[in-house]
Amino acid sequence: MYSPRYSSYLIDLMDWLPEDHMAMYSSGITSQSCTYKGKWVGLPLTADFDVLYSNIDLLNKYGKEIPKTWDELISTGNFILENERKNGNEDLIGYNGLFADQESGMISILEFIYSFRKTKDAPFPKYTDQEAVDALNKIKELKDALASDIIFKMEENEAVEKIFNGNAIFIKFFDVWNIHPSYKKTILVGNKEGVSASILGGSNIGINKYISDERKKGAVEVVKFLTSYDTQKFLVINYKKGSAINALYDDEEVCKEYDCNLAKGIQFIARPSALTNDYDEYSRTLRRYLNEFLYGDKDAVEALNEINDITRIYDIPINYSESSVGFIIFILTIVIMLIILSSLIFLFIRKYKEYFNFFSLDLWIIIFTGYIITLFYVFTEYGEVKRWKCHLKYLFISLGLTLIFIPILYKLLVNFPYNDENNKFFGWINQKRNKIIFISFFLIYEIVFLFLRIIPSYEIKYHYIHDGKNYETCKINKVFGYILIYLIMIEKIIILLLISLLIFMEWNILNSSTDIKLMTTSIYITILMLILSILYKNKTSICSYH
Repeated sequence: MYSPRYSSYLIDLMDWLPEDHMAMYSSGITSQSCTYKGKWVGLPLTADFDVLYSNIDLLNKYGKEIPKTWDELISTGNFILENERKNGNEDLIGYNGLFADQESGMISILEFIYSFRKTKDAPFPKYTDQEAVDALNKIKELKDALASDIIFKMEENEAVEKIFNGNAIFIKFFDVWNIHPSYKKTILVGNKEGVSASILGGSNIGINKYISDERKKGAVEVVKFLTSYDTQKFLVINYKKGSAINALYDDEEVCKEYDCNLAKGIQFIARPSALTNDYDEYSRTLRRYLNEFLYGDKDAVEALNEINDITRIYDIPINYSESSVGFIIFILTIVIMLIILSSLIFLFIRKYKEYFNFFSLDLWIIIFTGYIITLFYVFTEYGEVKRWKCHLKYLFISLGLTLIFIPILYKLLVNFPYNDENNKFFGWINQKRNKIIFISFFLIYEIVFLFLRIIPSYEIKYHYIHDGKNYETCKINKVFGYILIYLIMIEKIIILLLISLLIFMEWNILNSSTDIKLMTTSIYITILMLILSILYKNKTSICSYH
């Protein structure tokens, strides 16, 4: 269960062990429990699994058979339990459950949910599926009918005691030998006959990748020996230890000493260690939510939603059924973009031209384009966070603001009432042919920085929210990237300061007074929105409107 945690410290055994050796383990559950991101970090020394211990003496006494479903187990156990208690056997346990607040409890809940999948070959149900809800409700029904809170909380050593003293009807526990003669071992039952479940247990062995090649070669020989067919056969026959080599259960010598049919019938599932970097914390949190349902008043759906939220990464969905706010913002953004685009029509209607004479037609088109590009930023916030979205996010904001601010700066400079005819800058800026050069300079500056920003790669930062909703954000993982961002921010601040200064100086120019005042309102609203956006990004605790 710790393969992901230690993967970076271990060699890939596929590169060191012979193909025929690895082939013994490549099929079945081992490929899930001993690999991480395609890397074989270990091989199993032993393979433990859970079974159902049925008290044959009691079943025969009341003419009952070993159950094949949970409903049959409840019905049979309840019938025997009632009759035995009538006869004074008050200490008899119907079913132990093994839902203690330790790893065995985690194993039990995963096995129980997996046993409720629709078919034998179906995958593990999602926690939000009806199968998972039915599984949890069945656990509580099982506890109330055949056990109690105290019995379900029994730890492993207490369960072992029941296996050896025979004072239980049914017991769920690891496969052990030298048990009480009253018990017969079978695979765990499921919601439907033929569907079962068992978590793969046991011990894995790997090799440290930070040792010398010479020592690695020696370690490889040890691993090869311990996980060889002959060694595993010896362990199964003499110590009744399960093996992950499936071919062993077709070996006649093995099957004389070991229940091969039982081993071949096990329907394994691996622990979900790859879901998180801290499996222990995941297990503790999951058990806490389960216990609040099993021993408290929380309903199954609520508990499962909380379990699902432990590793679920929330994002902003467009679907109205998932997020009404996300859907409304998406529609509003499109509507605003359509309004901006449609308002361009007024620039070409003669009777409205007097209201748009402060900027030339080409400057208006550039400004409108800037607003459209800036609004595209909203769409990058939807869905799963991706690196390419991180790049586009800043591209839309930076390029969009440049296209909005530069035409305004240019017009204010042209409109500035300078008195010195020898002032070369204002003389140059007032020449119409230089308008393209002025705007192009800032666009080239912007494009260069945008291309440079492709060099520092983004990483997706995961934010775990305890008892909340987890989310991801974009984060630059190189200092160079931060330097570029700060340079672009400084450029935008300088432009805004120049615009603000020119607005102040041109406030009372009569032929442009109204335009200047309207422009001031627009600029200040833009600045305010940028500040609020930055504050929101820094202070928000959840990037989702779900």
